[in-house]
Amino acid sequence: MKAPKSLMNVCLAIAASCLSFSAAAQTAAYSFGSTDVSQFGPGPYGSVTLTQSSSDVLVNVSLRSDLNFVDTGSHSIFSFNLGGASSLNDITGITFANGLNNSFVASTGTNNSPFSTFTYEINCFGKCTHGGSGGGYVDPLSFKVLNASIADFGQLSKGHEGTAAYFAADVINISGSTGVIGATVAAVPEPETYALMLVGLGIMGTVVRRRNSKNV
Repeated sequence: MKAPKSLMNVCLAIAASCLSFSAAAQTAAYSFGSTDVSQFGPGPYGSVTLTQSSSDVLVNVSLRSDLNFVDTGSHSIFSFNLGGASSLNDITGITFANGLNNSFVASTGTNNSPFSTFTYEINCFGKCTHGGSGGGYVDPLSFKVLNASIADFGQLSKGHEGTAAYFAADVINISGSTGVIGATVAAVPEPETYALMLVGLGIMGTVVRRRNSKNV
């Protein structure tokens, strides 16, 4: 028996409400799983977590325990893609765990080989030495992008070199090997997002069952 139009409207309203609530509390995680540096061994090498906070996105970049961020001079410490309404001035609060909070700056346009060209990069501009000489910069790296949504980060790098990626980072391992890691797969929704969607589907199912029982 086909559900009445009014019932379908109720179900659609419930689903929209659940999805709206889900988006408001949304978190997405990307995994660094690619590199051309054999000394790093198999991945994953770390993760990028994006959290929607009102009209801003909080970015947290964590690395595997044997890796730190590095400034080799030939790559960017961290590269990412960003669309939407945000500009360079909206990238704020760049911090690393080991306190070099006033020594890093965001800039536009970078090629972080072998992962092609990104929209923005974060690099050191003062009080910095070659990362390899001091063991690199300790993760996590965190910053905020104003006037942004998580979806704005879902763009692959562009170019004719190597592999496209959503994010890339220049890192050093405990043996002193340096190189770039990349996050090349789409974000995985956090469990709370799935849970909210399942709640919505459960409510819809209950409404349908009750309606059908009344028609028996």
